Amino acid sequence: MKLPALAFGLLASFAAGPSLAGEDLAYDRFFMMPNVSTLGAGIEAGYRWNDNWQVRAGINGFATSYVYHDRKSDLPSTLTLLNGGVTVDYFPFAGDFYLSGGVRLSANKIEGKVKNMEAKMGGSTVTIDDPLTDFTVRQNVIQPYIGAGYSVPINERVSLNFDLGALYAGTPSLSYNSRATELGFTRDQIRDQAERARNRIAPFRVYPVVQVGLKISF
Repeated sequence: MKLPALAFGLLASFAAGPSLAGEDLAYDRFFMMPNVSTLGAGIEAGYRWNDNWQVRAGINGFATSYVYHDRKSDLPSTLTLLNGGVTVDYFPFAGDFYLSGGVRLSANKIEGKVKNMEAKMGGSTVTIDDPLTDFTVRQNVIQPYIGAGYSVPINERVSLNFDLGALYAGTPSLSYNSRATELGFTRDQIRDQAERARNRIAPFRVYPVVQVGLKISF
């Protein structure tokens, strides 16, 4: 009788899955984590399956409009952040500190128009008020991520998570359409104005990620 009982106990323990911190199963759960970050507002879902590893997937988004006033033109633009991905976290000390790596898919972009463009023609300065040039600046679609984080427990099921890391966004691409050549502007003049929008985000080839989230286990 003892042998079947022992076998049944081992089988039940295996079926229950790995535990964390001995008999404490509080962290061996799925979780949701609403968050705010430099990628926008977002939501993540994940699972921590043992003392050292957890995985999470999420999506973030944000949009805003602004006008960049340049010396020779105005660039009314809309910034759209939309990205999602998967992150794997490693807890080297089986505690609250973790190292992270992952990949995100990005639809981040800036769309805008070139207005009030000035140029010298025939010795005179000409200003075109109507938007004749549309442009779109996009980041790379695939962006690897590396970072670190710390989880501050609030109670058995809730913790406050802090993440600090970086995405490699690469060199942004630029596309544009223009009718300004019909009024005597050269293609170089048009491209120069559109390039100013890309130049404003070009330094962010490595995009910083700072995130605060509320992790809720269930």
